[in-house]
Amino acid sequence: MTGARPPLISEAAALSVAGDVVRRHALGSTLVGTGADATVVVVAAGDRPGDSGVRDSTTVVLRGDPSPDLHPRFMGRVRPPIHVFVRLEHGCLPLGTARCRRGASEPARFTSAELQLEQPLSRALLDAARPVPPPGPVPSVEWVDHVATDPIRALESFVLGWFPAGELTPVGTNDRPDALAAFHRLARLRPALHRFPDPVLTEPTRASGPPGDRLVFAVRDGGGTEWSIPWPPGGADPRVWFTDESETILEEEPLSRFLLQFTLDAAVQTAPYQATTYVMPTAHLDALRSTLRPVPLSPFRPTCTAARFFLAPGLLAQVSGDDDESIVGFGALHRGTLTPLLAHGFRWSRFDG
Repeated sequence: MTGARPPLISEAAALSVAGDVVRRHALGSTLVGTGADATVVVVAAGDRPGDSGVRDSTTVVLRGDPSPDLHPRFMGRVRPPIHVFVRLEHGCLPLGTARCRRGASEPARFTSAELQLEQPLSRALLDAARPVPPPGPVPSVEWVDHVATDPIRALESFVLGWFPAGELTPVGTNDRPDALAAFHRLARLRPALHRFPDPVLTEPTRASGPPGDRLVFAVRDGGGTEWSIPWPPGGADPRVWFTDESETILEEEPLSRFLLQFTLDAAVQTAPYQATTYVMPTAHLDALRSTLRPVPLSPFRPTCTAARFFLAPGLLAQVSGDDDESIVGFGALHRGTLTPLLAHGFRWSRFDG
């Protein structure tokens, strides 16, 4: 939907789009009207992570208790058109039509749906449906000053500031190097550290074979790829091996600094709000670099492309590429921290701001 903002209409007028006889349903905070002509979805306005609402210019998420009666309207073979509205203070704002691209396959488990708007919202419409609140409190970035001299202290400062506190979980730290023991102590205070896409194992495992006896402390792809250190370690801060089906590579950073790289990579991937650019000329990043502090670590290889990390209060940036072309991934603690990035004119494959 582009152009001028459409006029607000009453809730009754919005529901009438479904047909002459409309049944009302509640899916969490969302009102769903079903009729012979269409399905009408009325979501609440606002920045609503974890609840129903407008996520971005093309995505509307619905969440609530199980609603078997709504399953055929969103997941059935023959689906009436879906019309989406957002409830504002003085009426309902039409957002256009949508299709359901994700939901439970079984009626009894239908508790959520992800709708894709057929026409992306303009920025004005998006800001009306999902106003961007000012950024809240953000952690200090002073920990970066300790990366070179005390990486364990830097890791602790970053983790305690970035990740939310959770229920304390028991974790063993005996018989492992200082850096790994520190990571597990932090995971007791910040359980999110054990929910990374590529997890650090709560209990490292012993392995043998090329290049020797090892202690495996993290895995990827369910265990097809792993990171390990020599065992016994032979030093307070051992080197790290990366092993997959075809080769074993020595990581550039020792364990203490590697764990910081590993944590920064996961923090970008799991941040509450994220943004990713398309490939662009690296020179286009010059203005952005002037607002970010580099993290003095070697390039990290989460994929075949090495990545460097940069940060600002409440914002992490992961730059992958070379002198010619790059991609940037951002992670933020508040949506409003991402929104100023629009001023750089990047093309986005994802933008939560």
